Amino acid sequence: MNKKIIYIILFLIAVVFISAFIFWRQIKTPLNPAGETKIFKVAKGDSAKTISENLKKSGLIKSPFLFRLYVFLSLNQYYLQPGEYELSPKMPIRDIGDMLAAGGTNEVVITVPEGFNLKQIEDRLVAAGLAKSGDLANYKFSMSEPPILEDKPKSASLEGYLFPDTYRFFKDAVLSDVVGKMVGNFDGKLTPDLRAAIKNSGHSFYEILTMASLVEKEISKDSDRPIVSGILWKRLDAGVPLQVDATLVYITGRNEISSADKKINSPYNTYLYRGLPKCPIANPGLSAIKAAIFPEASPYWYYLSSKDGTTIFSKTLEEHNRNKAAYLK
Repeated sequence: MNKKIIYIILFLIAVVFISAFIFWRQIKTPLNPAGETKIFKVAKGDSAKTISENLKKSGLIKSPFLFRLYVFLSLNQYYLQPGEYELSPKMPIRDIGDMLAAGGTNEVVITVPEGFNLKQIEDRLVAAGLAKSGDLANYKFSMSEPPILEDKPKSASLEGYLFPDTYRFFKDAVLSDVVGKMVGNFDGKLTPDLRAAIKNSGHSFYEILTMASLVEKEISKDSDRPIVSGILWKRLDAGVPLQVDATLVYITGRNEISSADKKINSPYNTYLYRGLPKCPIANPGLSAIKAAIFPEASPYWYYLSSKDGTTIFSKTLEEHNRNKAAYLK
């Protein structure tokens, strides 16, 4: 064997070793050591190519090719399991590939954003296989209701009581498990101080919850919510219609409202009827609940949300109308 062939063989061996070293380092190096955990879903029938691209889109890996190469070399290319996985960019490709080959969790993760109504929550539960259409609207506790529901009208739904949060449920959980966990979470958020404040507020818990749902849907900025709560409680005390647009959105299911909507005969129509609506119009978060419990006194009687989300307050109807013309064009 001449020297030229030996050099070529040595060169190729060196290339292989260097390539293997680089490959090994890359599959052991996480994309982002400070990254946050995410829920990553693998659908039944997803190929290694589809999974690798979805991992990149989710910010979990940098190179779909390296992921596919790793699962190919580890003989797992056709054995990546469908399911839900808790993955993080802190995890290297090797660990992600091994986890996807081992199979997903037996749990499903459901996130309920603040302000979701009962129907929106039900849609997510239905999609996860944890409920059927109409289940939440007609839900009745098989045993005695939790204490937090003690002043809820018997005919009222659970609207307002399913606390917004991220939940983990077993895939074979029954609806009573789901509802019990969400209502129980709400009960746990009401600290002794909050319960005492509600008791001293002069309002029932159900009234507080209903007001909180209005504030949740009307105002997104936490610092403005106590002021708006103060305005709405002041209107109630004065016998003035609340005229909350969010109640019309709840009735119609449309974000845009018309003058005709204000004439809809519904116990939720705060333009047509004085007082609080029949029941909460959403499931409020803790910020809106605290705003309803601790309203802030102000000289204002009116407010509106500009197109950029800023809350504009007015002392008089004339000032309010000018603001509508200026900010809602």
